Amino acid sequence: MDQPILQNIEQRAREIWDHIIQDLGSNNNREGADFIGRERVIVFVVAFILAVCLWFMVNLSQNYSLSVDLPVQKGMTPEGQALTKPLPQTATVNISGEGWKLINLYNNPPSVKIDVMEQEVNLYNQVRKQLSAFSEIDIQKVQPLMVTMNLEERSSKTVPVKPVWDINFESQYNFLEVPTVKPDSITISGATSLLKDIDSWPTDTLSRDYVDTDISTEIELQKDRLITLSNNKVELNGEVVQYTEGKAKVRLTTKDQPSDQNISFSPAIITVTFVVPIEEFTNIDNQHLLFEAYVDYEQVLNDTTGYVMPNIENASENKHLKIRSFQPEEVAYYRVVDQ
Repeated sequence: MDQPILQNIEQRAREIWDHIIQDLGSNNNREGADFIGRERVIVFVVAFILAVCLWFMVNLSQNYSLSVDLPVQKGMTPEGQALTKPLPQTATVNISGEGWKLINLYNNPPSVKIDVMEQEVNLYNQVRKQLSAFSEIDIQKVQPLMVTMNLEERSSKTVPVKPVWDINFESQYNFLEVPTVKPDSITISGATSLLKDIDSWPTDTLSRDYVDTDISTEIELQKDRLITLSNNKVELNGEVVQYTEGKAKVRLTTKDQPSDQNISFSPAIITVTFVVPIEEFTNIDNQHLLFEAYVDYEQVLNDTTGYVMPNIENASENKHLKIRSFQPEEVAYYRVVDQ
């Protein structure tokens, strides 16, 4: 017995049932035959159900072969040791036995727990022990047959939690600052070689659309089959505010310029477009002092095109101010050497 056979049975039963429904509709449309038509259909349905039951009783009492995937779970591990490679997620088992017993096993496959106490584990033996409760079922084949354990010294370290989000805000809305998580760090443990290059631990991606209010929610941490986490979830909090747009004109300068050099730019004024929380916009004075626009002298030395890209930095004390764009993105320059 295999899945296609079960599908064929289901398909055949659906075809017969559809025929019954059509026959019922046809009979109900006949004048003076409503009662007789319903009576015929009821008799036919009862006979059909009895026939199906008898078919199952006769056929499922026979022996069949079946392939089923059993979930694999990690059992005991030597103290102070950890796996460096994951166990297979499932074991494919070919079994044979009476149809009734196979259906029960197929619908509710038990897990196979592997104790990681040896270098190699015979998965066939583990499956046979697990299925010993299912009498009169023969195990014919298990894939994979042997599982190699890769063990290493276990260690632990504390790393910060890195929140991950994919949020679409309403127009002009955004986070005031980077969202915070609580706790902001967790302890991870596993094989030493696996922990060596981990300097933070990400959350699952928080996805939201049309956001215009603060966010406060629990979010799961990303899971790993080989690494144990001290927490499964954290609380993420993000303040959302409405922004407004402004523009500032800034004079372009040169950094680290030798005293005998003089660099002129064309144009020499950069227009910076910025956004700031709407309630903070009225507190901004002297907008031309908000930003610093400059070109490193090293950029000029290394350039071969005659054009360089300005660097724009926030020079104000307002850390909520964000640079959106600036124009022009490239400027021409002229070098004047003092004689």
